[in-house]
Amino acid sequence: MTLDDISNQLYQLVNSGDPEFAQAAAYVAQTAQAVQSGQMNTAEMAEILRDVQRQLSIINDMSRLAFKETLNSCITGLITLAGLPI
Repeated sequence: MTLDDISNQLYQLVNSGDPEFAQAAAYVAQTAQAVQSGQMNTAEMAEILRDVQRQLSIINDMSRLAFKETLNSCITGLITLAGLPI
């Protein structure tokens, strides 16, 4: 997964119509942008994104699992692209 793929998927989640996932995707995108602009290091980003993943683990609504899977893939992709262990 490339950074462009991740950005596109996050954009789709932001515009998904699900307020909780839209907010989470926007937060993940802002965190990635903070790293790109040098405002945050990759280790800090990874910790923040892992926290988001832990929060996602409580979502069990079947109708929202596709959103959960997409956001989780984006987070894992960002951590992997940063060269940090998942």
